[in-house]
Amino acid sequence: MRGIERQRPPDDGASSGGPRSGDRRSGGLRLAEVYDPARPGLPRGRSSLPAPVVRKAQRERLLGAVISAVAELGYPSTTVAVVVARARVSRKAFYDHFTGLEDCFLTALADAQKVVLRELMNAPKGLGEKPSSLAVLQAGLRSYLALCAREPEYARCILVELPAVGPRALKGRNKAYGAVADVLRLWREHAAKRHPEWPPVEEPAYRAAVGAIAELITAHVCAGDAAALPGLPGLHGPLTAILLRILAAPLPDDG
Repeated sequence: MRGIERQRPPDDGASSGGPRSGDRRSGGLRLAEVYDPARPGLPRGRSSLPAPVVRKAQRERLLGAVISAVAELGYPSTTVAVVVARARVSRKAFYDHFTGLEDCFLTALADAQKVVLRELMNAPKGLGEKPSSLAVLQAGLRSYLALCAREPEYARCILVELPAVGPRALKGRNKAYGAVADVLRLWREHAAKRHPEWPPVEEPAYRAAVGAIAELITAHVCAGDAAALPGLPGLHGPLTAILLRILAAPLPDDG
């Protein structure tokens, strides 16, 4: 994706051509808008589409483009010019939506984080009416690994590039980790009803569990192995074991 120098005149309308980053459904279109120099631009000049539709199309392109650009180039090397070229919209349109590159990038990641939470919450669906606690936990892990594999640009941005952005980014990451920790808390509270013998867990344990999982996955993302995460041997088992140990949840195989 090194074709950024082959820029075309930017436009400000809306078009249905090409993939969109705005469809955030699992298995649907992707969070990152991978740059394609052959992709048609947005219609120039007046558009027959309503202004809200135009703005939505511009915003979606910009959010996807910034994830793609930062994942490929790194945050320090990404500029507004790079993002608008990938999104095929004008610089004016960019500043109509965002105050700057940091605002655009963090907004994109905040939107993407909503997808992560939704997929974690929906992961147990399909396991039957009364799945075991262990099966629910493993389904959540599989869902997250599959998302990272499907969205390697997102995985690199959230796990590798985000800390370099600054204090606001770290605050956003802490908030996101806290949201995932809340999901783990809900899981343990539900599982503990089946296992009253479990000891209580201190609040920091949930954030520690999220951090531990993120660190292990980050190592593979840095090595360029995000797409292989769901099938990496010796990964899913240790991740499950780490969560069970940190959360003091000694579940048997049947959960």
